[in-house]
Amino acid sequence: MTIKTTVSLPDHVLHYAERLVEEGRYPSLDSVLVASVEDMMRSHENVADDPLAGMADELHRRMALPRDQWIAWDGDAMIERMTKKSAGDRGR
Repeated sequence: MTIKTTVSLPDHVLHYAERLVEEGRYPSLDSVLVASVEDMMRSHENVADDPLAGMADELHRRMALPRDQWIAWDGDAMIERMTKKSAGDRGR
């Protein structure tokens, strides 16, 4: 089922989509938008099933924190704390 709707696009997005049609990469503006949304849908589905993508998202989130909220890396001491915590979690 296809539903007709109206969308507003920023100039740069519209010009890019029109160029894709002019180059023959897509038959119409509609098909450019459909392909774009379908790509986003696929990428979101893959992220939900991909633990590495989830890990990357978490790393990006943490990197965006202000530096004063970062946990300092203190090498072996941090590994030792993590090992103890992990051992304690397994005992529960």
